[in-house]
Amino acid sequence: MDIPTVRSHGPGVRWFLWVVAIVFALMLLGGVVSHYLRENIDITTPGWRILSALASLLYADGEGNLWAWASGLLLSGIALCLVAVGFAVRNEAKRGAPYFILAAIALELSADEIAQLHEQLARFDLGTGFTFAWLTIGVPLAIVAGLLMLWVARSIDRQLRRRLIVAGAIYLFGAVGFEAMGGIVVGGRLDDLSRGSLPYHLLVGIEEGLEVTGALLALSAALSALTIERTVAGIILRARLAQTGDTAAKRSSVS
Repeated sequence: MDIPTVRSHGPGVRWFLWVVAIVFALMLLGGVVSHYLRENIDITTPGWRILSALASLLYADGEGNLWAWASGLLLSGIALCLVAVGFAVRNEAKRGAPYFILAAIALELSADEIAQLHEQLARFDLGTGFTFAWLTIGVPLAIVAGLLMLWVARSIDRQLRRRLIVAGAIYLFGAVGFEAMGGIVVGGRLDDLSRGSLPYHLLVGIEEGLEVTGALLALSAALSALTIERTVAGIILRARLAQTGDTAAKRSSVS
């Protein structure tokens, strides 16, 4: 006898997404506040060492810390879900390649979040000093990547496409738009003194908040396209897509 189906778009997943969102919000707030205080109070202030350790662990503009790892893990989760959708769709004799390409893009973003790969683009600085050097090349690359994603997404499920486009726009608005604003505030400088101002910390909070919001929306969209079933034969993944506009979900399985 089959074990009852567990649907990925049910209340359990919604609760999971809310818990993840709350955890990220607390981490973001804690990191921004602790880093701002660390940069603007005297080192002899009681508790400064604890504050400094918390800032190093959580600050979203830092490198190689808990925030970077969690953000990378979130983006990897999107990639994994899109791969699952791709295999399920391919088993229905439809094209899974677009989903795999989008998954690869999410995986690259995950690697960038953890390893700060985009900062290597600073080597191509044109010497404008207007904002962060990496944006000189980063903005054109972001535009090209966005156009590529739109082109690839043409052939995926309509509802999933709309949700991923919205999520991607929010993510890029934070990752590029507010990053550029932050660079303008500090005049492109990378030193701790220039990055210690309240406006810069507020922009970092908005930037990273938009990135996480976009990533969570993308994860929610990818999960909503999947149904997980537990049976005596094992776990089966089915795609819940409606490419023809039918209200009934089209199903393709991968065991």
